[in-house]
Amino acid sequence: MARRNGQPDLTSTTMRLPRPFIKLPFTFDHARLAEEMIQFDETEWRPHPQRFEGNSSLVLVSTNGEENDDFSGPMKPTSRLAKMPYLRQVMGSFNSVVGRSRLMRLAPGASVQRHVDGNYFWRHHLRIHVPIITDSSVTFNCGVEQVHMAAGESWTFDNWLPHWVENRSERSRIHLVIDTVGAANLWKMIDGRESTPRYIEFGPQDAMDLRFENFRGLPVMPPTELRADLQQLLEDVVASDDAGSALKRQLRARATDFLCDWHSHWMAHGPTPEGFPGFKSLLEAFRRHIDLLPDDLTMASNHEPFKRAATYTLDATLASDKFPVDQGSDNSGQAPLSRGPRFDRPVFIVAAPRSGSTLLFETLALNRELWSVGDESHKHFESIAPLRPDSSNFSNRLTAAMATQDIVATLKDFFIADLVDSDGKALAKLPVLARPAEVRFLEKTPKNALRIPFLVRAFPDARFIFLFRDAKQNISSLLDSWRSRRFVTYPRLPGWPADMPWSHLLIPGWEHLR
Repeated sequence: MARRNGQPDLTSTTMRLPRPFIKLPFTFDHARLAEEMIQFDETEWRPHPQRFEGNSSLVLVSTNGEENDDFSGPMKPTSRLAKMPYLRQVMGSFNSVVGRSRLMRLAPGASVQRHVDGNYFWRHHLRIHVPIITDSSVTFNCGVEQVHMAAGESWTFDNWLPHWVENRSERSRIHLVIDTVGAANLWKMIDGRESTPRYIEFGPQDAMDLRFENFRGLPVMPPTELRADLQQLLEDVVASDDAGSALKRQLRARATDFLCDWHSHWMAHGPTPEGFPGFKSLLEAFRRHIDLLPDDLTMASNHEPFKRAATYTLDATLASDKFPVDQGSDNSGQAPLSRGPRFDRPVFIVAAPRSGSTLLFETLALNRELWSVGDESHKHFESIAPLRPDSSNFSNRLTAAMATQDIVATLKDFFIADLVDSDGKALAKLPVLARPAEVRFLEKTPKNALRIPFLVRAFPDARFIFLFRDAKQNISSLLDSWRSRRFVTYPRLPGWPADMPWSHLLIPGWEHLR
């Protein structure tokens, strides 16, 4: 939520605070919290979704109360929360609806790398930190400020700004982290209207009946919400001091047209299955314009590319799985409302680059039972913001946790839009009655080697073909391709030598190969 004169700007949808760090007036018994925490075995701690070294978490509140890192609801407590009465009391003391929450651990000497929380989820959510175990040498950086959050204190921060954490101590740092949209009393603490210090000790009689996030949102983003968010992003990029004033004027004009058409279509159809194809057409047309924007068109607030932030917004505008099941779902695993066929045992070729996967794909694609997108699927995956390399997942690795319902439904829709048969005829150009009810899908992209957990979650009946080439020949071909510079995928990796730009898939840990 943006601020005006230190007060919440209720016309905005984005959580931006008056200062990088806000120390809240509540303090807690960190020793008792630590006692409640030690009952859980080491095997219950989950590695970071992107496998950042030294980062792990213990899930307390999650989607459906399961072991996952999803953002979508409904949010429910895991069984652990019932075993932690004081921690529940701590969570309830903020008197706000509780979203995704966990204990987050940072190993000795480990760090949380510099990043911005750009996902649309964070436009509406605060993150409250209650340190349980820490050390004076643990520092939290946000924007131009740095703080040490002492054990038992409570803090929040502006995660729209670049932020990072460093644990230079010889002990693990563990925080209780609560995601919430915040109620009025919490915002009073943030803007200073409520600043009375209060130590909240354990009260056995103070059983907390916590409220959890359950509403998943509408299947179509309302025009008022979409307008507020995009306009704020546009104001942010216009305020930046980079060049491109003509480009900014053109961008504002395109965005205005898109928002007007979205509002008009909403008034004709509302968030209904009948109106969904029209919304999708408007979205895809505007997305194509956004995709052409240069990465150096950045926002004044955090110097992040406007394109990335806008794409996160566009990814959140449509979610067909939020329609009631009886309005389009056939319980087959296909996204509700999908106008396309069901995927039956899709076939994914898994291979290293330069190992012959193109030859295998082109040979198999001649089979009249198979459908494909005709080429590799880079654009289908990386048109979805959470699946492309960014500051929080700077590699092509995709985990099972990333395969949320919304993302899988969007990916399937992207595949369906480009499906071609063995003769190269597009599914989209066939008469509706001539289209198959299900397709056997064939896909070949070397990045699949880093996507297997994601693909298994997204396509539970998938089949995988593992293709390998003699290692010496494969490595020789890779060396030749790097030298040729015809396979460059990431020309400007931070810290990577500019005279040898990165080629092929981006593996986790590439930084250590400099």
